[in-house]
Amino acid sequence: MIFPSSNFTLKRDAAKARRPLAPVGRMMHKYFLTNILALTIVGCAAPHKVEKIQDTSPQSNTFVLLSSGQWDAKLRAELSKKGFKILKDASRNSASAKGAEGEVTRVRNEADARYGLTLSWVSIDRCVENSSKVIEATLEVTDIKTKEVVLVIEKSGFTGPCGPPRDTVFDGLASELADSWRSK
Repeated sequence: MIFPSSNFTLKRDAAKARRPLAPVGRMMHKYFLTNILALTIVGCAAPHKVEKIQDTSPQSNTFVLLSSGQWDAKLRAELSKKGFKILKDASRNSASAKGAEGEVTRVRNEADARYGLTLSWVSIDRCVENSSKVIEATLEVTDIKTKEVVLVIEKSGFTGPCGPPRDTVFDGLASELADSWRSK
């Protein structure tokens, strides 16, 4: 049941909504939109951090992706664009030797790559235009033989295109790895 007074209130509110904004309201509206736009652009352009933990002399551009997650394919694609070869497993060749009766079989894996990559990330926000997310990503380069971390790259950004910044966080990580790896 609708009361006449509530119907009148609805008509009055609808008429208010169609009225143009007052000069102060327009100014606040522009101020608000300008701040939202500025925060969106500045929030997407996050700085990166590269920390060399140990000096190494890289012998190849072949890496093993040690972690497994939803962004592996995008990271692998960006790294391959920068000239890196990314393997899924640490070794492809195995040699086994059987001992005398009752002796345990020995398996030896030969590593194809000397260095491994580990990608870890935390979701910060999402894009309002599509399903892209804003993440803080950390890429660690590990010496597989010594098990030591030799390089850490931190970057935050979108996982896909969203608004004016078209580069992804994975493009930034791949570029930083390429710059750091070749400058050693």
